[in-house]
Amino acid sequence: MKKQLLLFLGLLLLLPLLCGCTSPFEKEYVSVTEYVPPVQNEGDGGERVTVRNMAELKRALIDMVYAGSTGGSIAFDPNYDGNAQEDMESACWQVRTQDSLCAYCVRDLSYEMEKIVNYYESTVNIDYTSYAAELSSIIQLPYAVGVEDYLSTAMSENRTRLTILIRASSYSAEKIKSLALEIYRSHPTICVREPQITVHMYSGSARQRLYDISFAYGMADDELIRCKSQLVNLDVMSNLDAYGLDEPHRALAAYSFLSQNCIWNEHAKGSCYDALINGETNSEGLALAYVEMCHQLDLDCRIVYGQIGGKDHCWNIVRLAGDYYHVDVSACCGGKLGDGFLKNDEQMWNDYRWSISNYPACSGGLSYAQLVAEDKPEAPAAVQNPAGEQKDTPRAEPSAEPSGQPDEPTPEPEQSPEPDPEPEESPAPEEDKA
Repeated sequence: MKKQLLLFLGLLLLLPLLCGCTSPFEKEYVSVTEYVPPVQNEGDGGERVTVRNMAELKRALIDMVYAGSTGGSIAFDPNYDGNAQEDMESACWQVRTQDSLCAYCVRDLSYEMEKIVNYYESTVNIDYTSYAAELSSIIQLPYAVGVEDYLSTAMSENRTRLTILIRASSYSAEKIKSLALEIYRSHPTICVREPQITVHMYSGSARQRLYDISFAYGMADDELIRCKSQLVNLDVMSNLDAYGLDEPHRALAAYSFLSQNCIWNEHAKGSCYDALINGETNSEGLALAYVEMCHQLDLDCRIVYGQIGGKDHCWNIVRLAGDYYHVDVSACCGGKLGDGFLKNDEQMWNDYRWSISNYPACSGGLSYAQLVAEDKPEAPAAVQNPAGEQKDTPRAEPSAEPSGQPDEPTPEPEQSPEPDPEPEESPAPEEDKA
């Protein structure tokens, strides 16, 4: 009992030392560590990045879409410049409406916000549309330069879809479609027949554009491949005796071949294939076939879409020796061979109508009659016989070697004796008077 009392008194004596200002355990410990924001990493929820302002927040969301991620995690810096919750809602809406790729392929962009100590973290979920093309197959270009090459390749390979994202483009959907049609009409063998082209355009901020382009060729794949092979392997040069000819005569050779080997039927299908393989087509098919033949003959030629007699009609403009001329192969069907060859604007304007601003002026001086006349042998000179009548006999060529004999004078032609004058009529004898 006495020991317990002494222990208690000892503790009372030590208590002021433990709790007082002069406590031997009194020390100040300070630990300062620099804040390190969450770094980008990969987790079960996808990508995780840290953002410090609205611009970085939108960039993070766009990067997820361009990478094809289905979601990710975004951490807001404790010193984030703005309201994290309000900015997250606004950023999701802006990304879906102001970026062309996101507008094209994102069906829904949702998120969940959670506050962790002194910063916010958002879990993002991205739902893509079912019709969007694979992101890896989307062609991305800084400008519209070169888009024609991708359109040409797609049609030559019989592709049914092409998606192009251009960061700075002023082309409308109609412009992209017209470019594709112009490629086909300039190179008619690129497709068996004119494809049906559909273009959907999605706009983004500034001049960002995404074009989703569909091609329909109007036939089954196996038939398309077979017909395309026939058309590509066609060598029109083997059917023409055009080697060594000048430009006008090469153009005439192609014109004559089509007029003699193809039937013009305005109710038939119109393509280069119908003209050169099937042998029957309308005015568009004849014009497309003439374009292809001229290209193989190294001639500048294009198709014209206009009218004749108020009805839609197609023909060509060809460049020969620096001048442009109209050529209408269908005009010689049922008419004369030269009716539609090498016409200028003035000659065509009587019956034809076209958009003058879309085509070069045709003012050349050549004509079909002139080319045909050049092909004919020179007519022999006409001489006169002594009677003064013209006679188509060749002139005698002088001898190349001298005869060695002195020149003899040319004998004068013998004069035929003049006929004797007829005797004057003698007066009739008077009757004897009785």
